[in-house]
Amino acid sequence: MMLRRSLALGSLLAAAFVVGCQEPTATTGGLQPTQPSPAASAQSQNGGLARGWPSRSLSLPRSVPTVEQLFSETGNRTINPDQYVCSSATPITQLLNAELSNTIRTEQTIFFTMYDRYADLLPTYEALFFQTSATPQTYGYAGAFTQVMTKVERDVKAFWDIPAQDIQVVAMHGTMLADAARTYQTYRLLGLKDKTAAEYAVAVRDALLASKTMNGGNYAFWTFNAVSFRHPAVGKKIVMGDGILESFATLGFADVAPQAIFAHEYAHQIQYEKNYFADVATLDGPEQTRYTELMADAMSAYFLTHARGEALNKFRVQEFLQVFYQIGDCAFDNDGHHGTPNQRWRAAQLGFNIADQYQQQGHILTAKEFHDLFVAEYPRIVAPDAT
Repeated sequence: MMLRRSLALGSLLAAAFVVGCQEPTATTGGLQPTQPSPAASAQSQNGGLARGWPSRSLSLPRSVPTVEQLFSETGNRTINPDQYVCSSATPITQLLNAELSNTIRTEQTIFFTMYDRYADLLPTYEALFFQTSATPQTYGYAGAFTQVMTKVERDVKAFWDIPAQDIQVVAMHGTMLADAARTYQTYRLLGLKDKTAAEYAVAVRDALLASKTMNGGNYAFWTFNAVSFRHPAVGKKIVMGDGILESFATLGFADVAPQAIFAHEYAHQIQYEKNYFADVATLDGPEQTRYTELMADAMSAYFLTHARGEALNKFRVQEFLQVFYQIGDCAFDNDGHHGTPNQRWRAAQLGFNIADQYQQQGHILTAKEFHDLFVAEYPRIVAPDAT
């Protein structure tokens, strides 16, 4: 459900450590150097996200979704990686890595002052728990995606046959990290004591304001996310991060990325409504997630190219998905495993084919009808690449 969890975040940090491990530069605001332990650095350089730093150990209240639920960093092996084709070198990871590496190379103290205090988690939780659609939303660093997001929300809700009036869509902005009041209330939500929450909020704010590379929070690393979630404390909600919208726009996909990403996240709301998670309740975490993610890929492709859906040019959608699905992964031991790039592509092709078949009759399938077609094709979608 969260796009950023399927990125090789550990690889981004690992590459940044390799390039950027220099003495911290002088900073304003009295920031103290925050350095990873030798074990954490070694873990990062081996491609794993270093969670071993003392302040990265976070015990959340039971009322709050866990980091694993939203970011899914851990899990059990689901399939044999030797049978599937994956690549870690993708345009989007190269783009994010360049931005991140530059920051760590020039502002290592600032970055780790923020990262060590969960700055990468704060925008997600803050948007999910404290933002509502009752407040007018803007999407993108300067609001460039607001109009297209408003349209695709209206279109997708009219297309699928589930109750939609109470599904909220909100934006996630990295600029909230400069607002100590907002970060403070988010820290308190995450279970930090009052004094610690206040100290962390000020430290993160001051670090961000001292940064010359993070543009006041308009920095993709903090908000390269999209979340679809239902929870008693938040209701039914989709969160769209500025970072993911802006990053794909930089790669030339501003005309299709917002619609495609949102359609995928909305498909998860269909799964919640219809309880399609129960289809794979007996499987382990990675297998469950792969099934629901590939179904969302197929549903979104169907909506995007159906004449009565978003009616986008299929070839343009395919161009974007070929890049987007490269953040499909071979993290087979990860509860956030979205499926390999080839599996995601086969799922999308199913959606395209169904749209081609049924839109000629002017017909929109119900969610159940589409679900049944997907289930029938699922074994072919997940078949190994190796023969």
